[in-house]
Amino acid sequence: MRSEQEVNNAIEQYSDMILRLCMVYLKNNADTEDIFQNVFLKYALHDQLFESAEHEKAWLIRVTVNACKDWVKSFFYSRTVSLEELRDYTPEATGEQYAVMEAVWSLPRQYRDVIYLHYY
Repeated sequence: MRSEQEVNNAIEQYSDMILRLCMVYLKNNADTEDIFQNVFLKYALHDQLFESAEHEKAWLIRVTVNACKDWVKSFFYSRTVSLEELRDYTPEATGEQYAVMEAVWSLPRQYRDVIYLHYY
């Protein structure tokens, strides 16, 4: 297990690269942050020494890419939809259902999202 100072140095040095790499694969801030935490947790728990700074960087890149690929292949990722995509979704509705949907969408955002997600 690595010391806190080693982990902090690695985060300071490689965080931007890891975040950008995750964003390329996942295109989602929340998932990017999750993978970022997982990568540096693996780094903190990895007890073998690296041959050089390049070896350390390559290890972090490979762990990040593998974590992103695993996340994209996961059941959870393939079965979720972002709220932004959901807002643009308009299900086929009958006249009465359409009137209810219009009433829900006319509510203030704090109530609209909760009601929509509850019944969706």
